[in-house]
Amino acid sequence: MIGSLALDIGNRCISALSKIFELARSTIRKAIDIFKGIITYKPKVETRGRKNLTTKYPDLQKDINKIIENYLSVDPQFKKETPYVRLSIQEIKTQLIKTGKYIDDSFSNSSLNNLVNQMGYDLKKVQKTKPLKKIKETDDIFANVHKKKEEAIKDDKTVLISIDTKDKVLIGPYSRKGKNRMQIKAVDHELTNNCLIPFGILDIKANTPCFYNFKSKPTSMDMVDCIEEFWKEQYENSKYNKLSILLDNGPDNSGVRTIFLKGLIEVAKKYNITIELIYYPPYHSKYNPVERLWARLENMWNGYLLESVDICMNFMKNLTWKENKSITKLKDVKYEKGMTVDKNEMKQLENQYITRQEHIKKWSVLITP
Repeated sequence: MIGSLALDIGNRCISALSKIFELARSTIRKAIDIFKGIITYKPKVETRGRKNLTTKYPDLQKDINKIIENYLSVDPQFKKETPYVRLSIQEIKTQLIKTGKYIDDSFSNSSLNNLVNQMGYDLKKVQKTKPLKKIKETDDIFANVHKKKEEAIKDDKTVLISIDTKDKVLIGPYSRKGKNRMQIKAVDHELTNNCLIPFGILDIKANTPCFYNFKSKPTSMDMVDCIEEFWKEQYENSKYNKLSILLDNGPDNSGVRTIFLKGLIEVAKKYNITIELIYYPPYHSKYNPVERLWARLENMWNGYLLESVDICMNFMKNLTWKENKSITKLKDVKYEKGMTVDKNEMKQLENQYITRQEHIKKWSVLITP
């Protein structure tokens, strides 16, 4: 329009049009050339407006994920699958600046906050899931977890897994406070001994979830058998020579549970591998990565009546973790409850096969064959 108007009036009107439309004279001349067909004009919509952070910094989301990966926790109630982050925006920004890729003026706190929220991490609700108790070794234990986890991820001969036993799942027409778009009726009372207790193993580096399901509570040795079966099927006769296990300090798999430690010593000797137990602090099991499997599973079967073991198993078989199908098995409890190891025998095993860290002996255990 401006080019056509300039030609109608004449070339001497360029300065006048420049003042009227508040445009540079070069822009008026460019409009005339476009109208004459001397040059072609293609609007670049993508260059307009302010660029978002991910366009300006393509690696920003990747850098944020790397910073917060050790500070994620799952909702203990399993009401949402998205993990919480126990870092403030200012702390995340400080860590980003330390990478050397960014400066303080690269982005504002509000812009970074919006990006983190878009990534699905809710920073405001973390206090609702804050543990009620904290022991004096908590910070040291967390530091050990972060260090050992990073070492395992970097070592191409180490397998890193996370293990946990889920609360029992009642089998029957029970609501479990689920929701469904269809009206589904459930019984009023949940009085039954019929249940399923899943023992989960999450292979963190291979992103493979495994479910070993029991109809009654698995013992310490049953857990050891599951770990051995996992190693035998996935990594026997491979380049891997170490198994690092992230776990909470439950009564059946704690760092002082003698039968559990003896069982793992036998596994280490049988397959000639090193096994490292990396415990999360007491009351902080929600940071264990395998807990996110339980959150996903609860969201999958929320609103359905789990009336049989087969229904539960089918849900687990259909669960995927980063596009990988789960391994799901039904197991029988093989060992008696309350099995222990004689004190003198355990003392010999400790001296010969087990190394512990000072100050956090119960929460960092290294088993060598």
